[in-house]
Amino acid sequence: MVRSTVVVVAIQLLAVTSAVTAIEAMFEGFNKCEPNGILECRLRVRKINRTTAALFGTIDLKVEMSDHIETAIEAFHSPLGNNQFNKYPMKIGPVGMCQFVAVYWADYYSYMARYIENLLEPGVCPIGARLISFNDMILDGKMLPQVVPTGLWKLLWRGRDTNNPEVAFELEFVAKIYVDGFL
Repeated sequence: MVRSTVVVVAIQLLAVTSAVTAIEAMFEGFNKCEPNGILECRLRVRKINRTTAALFGTIDLKVEMSDHIETAIEAFHSPLGNNQFNKYPMKIGPVGMCQFVAVYWADYYSYMARYIENLLEPGVCPIGARLISFNDMILDGKMLPQVVPTGLWKLLWRGRDTNNPEVAFELEFVAKIYVDGFL
């Protein structure tokens, strides 16, 4: 009786500690920027020190963006971290750029504002042409839901002009998600 109670308590403690464990995120790469009249990017992921990677560079918005620019974000997951990505059923869009800014942007703005110059504030639309500078942006694990599985994640952000479908962009970011302390 005592032995089974100890086992039950141990299992409950293990479940509680695994639920409380924080996750961390770090950029692995910025692999793709295919501009076609909307934006140009000169971004790269660089090591700040031996354990931290950051996003550095610029994005040059060439045109004013509003709801005529339709955007979507798709997620791909590699649970083993070996770049064999599977499409994950978590995505945003397709939605107009103003709707994207109104619904989603406010959740992430505070995590990015200190690293990015000339950043769009939540709720502002249309988005004017501008040069956006990334100054060693470090991903914060707090910006992600705690239920996000560990491994490599690839986010593919696409946008296209609904008035002229040949004008489009595609950006691809790769990040590592890991349990805090287990890189």
